Amino acid sequence: MADIRGIGADWLLEQIDGLTEKIVKVRPSEFNEQNRYLPESVTSMPGYIRYDVNPFMREILDCFDVDSHVREVNLKKGVQITYTTVLESGLLYYMAHVKTLPCMLMTADKELAAARIENNILPMIHQSGFSDVIQSSDMDNARKTGKTAHHIQWAGGGYLVPFGAKNADKMRSYSIAILLKDEIDAWPDRVGKDGDPDALSDDRCAGYWERRKIFRGSTPLLKGSSKIEKAYQRGDQRKYNVLCKRCSMPQELRWSYGENQKGGFKWELDDGMLVPDSVRYECKECGHPHYEQDKTRLFSEAHGARWVPTARPVEAGIRSYHLPALYSPVGMQPWSKSVGAYLAAFDHEARRVKDIGKYQVFYNNVLAEPFEVMGAQIKFTSVSLHRRSAYRLGTVPNFYAEKHSGGPILLVTCQVDVHKGFLAVVFMGWCKDAKMYVLDYIRLEDKDCTEPSSKVWGELQTLIEEKVFFGDDGKVYKISFTLVDSGYANDLVVTFCSQYASGVYPILGRERAVKSSAVKEFATFETKTGVTGYTITTDHYKDRLAPVLRREWTEDSGIQKPYHFNAPIDLPDSALKELTVETRRERVDSHGHKSYYWHRPSGARNELWDLLVYGHCAIDIIAWNTCVRHFKLKDVDWEKFWEYLEKEKIYFDS
Repeated sequence: MADIRGIGADWLLEQIDGLTEKIVKVRPSEFNEQNRYLPESVTSMPGYIRYDVNPFMREILDCFDVDSHVREVNLKKGVQITYTTVLESGLLYYMAHVKTLPCMLMTADKELAAARIENNILPMIHQSGFSDVIQSSDMDNARKTGKTAHHIQWAGGGYLVPFGAKNADKMRSYSIAILLKDEIDAWPDRVGKDGDPDALSDDRCAGYWERRKIFRGSTPLLKGSSKIEKAYQRGDQRKYNVLCKRCSMPQELRWSYGENQKGGFKWELDDGMLVPDSVRYECKECGHPHYEQDKTRLFSEAHGARWVPTARPVEAGIRSYHLPALYSPVGMQPWSKSVGAYLAAFDHEARRVKDIGKYQVFYNNVLAEPFEVMGAQIKFTSVSLHRRSAYRLGTVPNFYAEKHSGGPILLVTCQVDVHKGFLAVVFMGWCKDAKMYVLDYIRLEDKDCTEPSSKVWGELQTLIEEKVFFGDDGKVYKISFTLVDSGYANDLVVTFCSQYASGVYPILGRERAVKSSAVKEFATFETKTGVTGYTITTDHYKDRLAPVLRREWTEDSGIQKPYHFNAPIDLPDSALKELTVETRRERVDSHGHKSYYWHRPSGARNELWDLLVYGHCAIDIIAWNTCVRHFKLKDVDWEKFWEYLEKEKIYFDS
């Protein structure tokens, strides 16, 4: 009986131990709140991690739970939303609590992954009091610590392997249960002949199919090629809904709900400068404002905030989350920083992009959205819709411009593109907000235009000095400003322009400034002979104008938007096709930095496209000279500039 009772007691103790093990199981978020310590070197809020600071991360982290049915998590995220902390917390849960499963951390390259382990993950383990967890699987060899350059091992049999997407073809020997993929939009599209590293790495989880956890997190980059965007579309596309303080309407934080609509982010400017304390999010239902100090309440689960799925996943067990920087907690990136990034990239009043590079950064880092490069080839069907039946070549349609462009043409400029066999000359009329009308487009031809004796230069001089346009309302226009491309025959163009004290200038195209530099649309230069000219960042203007040429507008859809392009009904197809030959392409320098440029196929005719760029630069130069040099303003005041031209009748006679 004693032996039987002993056996029974052992059995009972085993059952109790099993129940105890089940009872003490905790969710990953609970385990981290109990154990993970964040020092001052990591955060401005040191202490044990608390998810009341970033409650939207609790659900994402709990997808790591071994008992969760979620098998794949795809997080499309902005900056400063505590993403790195959550990625590391998921690893801590498996290292110090679950202990038994093999893990892999993948970044763009293995060196980066190894550095992440050395600089972030190991300190996290030590700071949280789990240094003794790291143990070698070879317990008989006292010299082995469980940590090498290739992996970390821990008590229980689990381990962590760092890996690089560039070496994804070398991971065939690994069978992984927990796969963490960091910043996948920075990964290469292919690895040698083996294909997509994202798909290759997924195959490493085949041996743990029913227990696998695949986590992808990344800031998106370019629309159409963004890996995290494609992964996000696979899942249930969750949005974090907050409740308005006044009307309790649930809603995601969105930058804007559309022009003239309630909701979204609003702010005030003081003499052109952002007033940080004025930045607010307005409820899309009642318009109630919420300020930076309201973030804690807005994001709180106790006040009704929660993740809401918005789509059906392609298969069960896939969750996806969208988390822009607009959800950055109090004490991290404020809303005013996001608004400042927007205003640095986009002219909110004129509704135009100021810096395409900064605008992409805003889209990626703040909105957590892939940026659509407006660089695909412009279609002829799009530009042909810009013909206006109201006027023909050589005429000025001011009645039409008054009705559809918000005012008459205020000045006429001339732009010249120089080639060996001809000069392409275009005359453009400009309304307020740089809405433009092609008034005439001609070619001056000769066998060799680079010869000083060529007849075309005399013909051009006559046009500049004597060409007159008559508006249908009685206004009379002479040429106010001329730019001549000097890239092909520099000395000859400079000599030609030197005849004029002002108003006729040589220009040179230049490459876009480096990524970290502010874009300069143009800059002055002076030749040794004292002739003033301008360099033009041509790709910057092409980035600005490509969306304009694609813009749809009809005569019953209201006043045209800034920069709108108008062509006479009789402008030939061949001229309009010159706007469609170039495509926007990507290039990567030796440091891996991406930039974009406009590519012209060899032999393709693109004169009107270049002349359109020169025309818009001409307006920028005239406005700068008027506002900064003449009126001594700090910068161009576009409203005052256009009012001045119209009121003073600087460039036309009635």
